[in-house]
Amino acid sequence: GVVSVHIRGRRLDKMGARGGHFFGWRFLTKNYWWQSHPYSLSAAPHPKLLRITVKDLGDHSHSLADLKPGTRVLAEGPYGIFTADRAAGKHVLLVGGGVGITPLRALMEEFPKGSSIDVIYRASHEDEVVLQKELNFLAEQLNARIHYMIGPRAQYPLTPTHMASVVPHIALCDVFVCGPAALVHR
Repeated sequence: GVVSVHIRGRRLDKMGARGGHFFGWRFLTKNYWWQSHPYSLSAAPHPKLLRITVKDLGDHSHSLADLKPGTRVLAEGPYGIFTADRAAGKHVLLVGGGVGITPLRALMEEFPKGSSIDVIYRASHEDEVVLQKELNFLAEQLNARIHYMIGPRAQYPLTPTHMASVVPHIALCDVFVCGPAALVHR
């Protein structure tokens, strides 16, 4: 139910995209050329490659699994201020739920060397966890800590007390949150 789409192009670095940005994507297919949908980057941008990772939540997101290689795409953006340069200090906490982890995964690559990075990844079920191998690899490379909280909300409440028990230095952290409304508005 989750697919990553790799978008190749020339001089993509001229767009000024950063991990955490989103674009309006218009895939030039028979049924969807006229629709633009917002998706965040799921990996830090490279000069010739951008990547989005999308969960099947409707007709358009479902159709991305059937894209043919070479499908043309129009991108409008980048948009947003959900970028690593918004962090004021060296301690960062990234809190994500479900597929909302994808822009946070992209952000992980963007923080300066020596940053202290903790990631809380909340999911109700193991099959909702996406990009786990990549997250673990990045955590090892960046000396970051990933705290998987998989199970019922009652078992892993995102309360200040519980989060402080997981990340004792939380008061020093710049916090980035991305996920479904139930996670973000708690």
